[in-house]
Amino acid sequence: MGVAARDVTLAHITDAHVAPGGRATATLKHRSVAVMEDLVAQIRALSVDIALFGGDNIDNKNDGRGDLEAFAGIAERLDRFVCIVGNHESETKRCGRVNKLDFAERLEGRGIAPGRFCFSESAGNVRIIGIDTTLEGAGGGYVSEKMMQFLYDELFSAEEEHVVVLGHHLLHRAWEPHFLQSWDDEYLVRNRHEVISLLASCPKVRAYLCGHHHASRIQRIAARGHTGGFYHILTASPVAFPCTARLLRFARDGIHVSSLVPRIEGLVDEGREAVLTGRKAKRYATLGSSRDFLAYVQGRASDNDIVLPYDQAPKSEQQGVLADRRVSAIRVG
Repeated sequence: MGVAARDVTLAHITDAHVAPGGRATATLKHRSVAVMEDLVAQIRALSVDIALFGGDNIDNKNDGRGDLEAFAGIAERLDRFVCIVGNHESETKRCGRVNKLDFAERLEGRGIAPGRFCFSESAGNVRIIGIDTTLEGAGGGYVSEKMMQFLYDELFSAEEEHVVVLGHHLLHRAWEPHFLQSWDDEYLVRNRHEVISLLASCPKVRAYLCGHHHASRIQRIAARGHTGGFYHILTASPVAFPCTARLLRFARDGIHVSSLVPRIEGLVDEGREAVLTGRKAKRYATLGSSRDFLAYVQGRASDNDIVLPYDQAPKSEQQGVLADRRVSAIRVG
């Protein structure tokens, strides 16, 4: 009898918006350095196998180089981390800002490198594939033909038991059953249906991790009834209410998802008040939802601390069961 694979724990931090000179808006950028430092300290203490930074790692509005150095300096306290770029790293080269080539040069070897904004790395029995979903100078997402080919090749050569794909933009509407065209344009991958089909064609794919929308939501997509498909795991920003990142522990019975919360007094209360002043809250109000905006971005219990069975949609809301608080293939090209 073989030795059972040990549990593997990933940390997913996205939309950290690190900016030493940041100002308070709906996103608490003035708190970003302290938040990043605290999360990194927690990850070190928890002996996480690998940290995944999911884009918009820096704010990159006024002093992009300073933001980049601050982010890199804190992240490098970790033994192992990888990162992808988001739309904030994919700004056009303008005064005071860096572009994604600058970002990749500074973080070379941490998944990405100059001219390569994707990666494929393993942690125990988990294969993590990071992809670039950005369009330079645009908020919305797209996965290029070249990136799709990379994704295909890595998916079907993975020897690990589990595969996780890391992107910045969403593949699925977190705001279902409502529809808002401006949110589709800003937050979704434009060719998401092709990406979803590719991911669903590989039975080892357990989850697609993303951010960008600053909300917490877990959905099972591309499923056939209660079987097949994979989890679409949207992680909130640690500097915007509800101010969380995630831990994902791959155990025998499924993915144990738990919240990673910055230990900064008053942060959540400040974030709760600030997020109501933002553009997203105003747009949400036009949907006519009976659910208030704060509850929407915070998510339900099944969007946060949950156990997600690998091979079928769980019975509880077809999304998950509450976690113990104790802690046909498509050829591309």
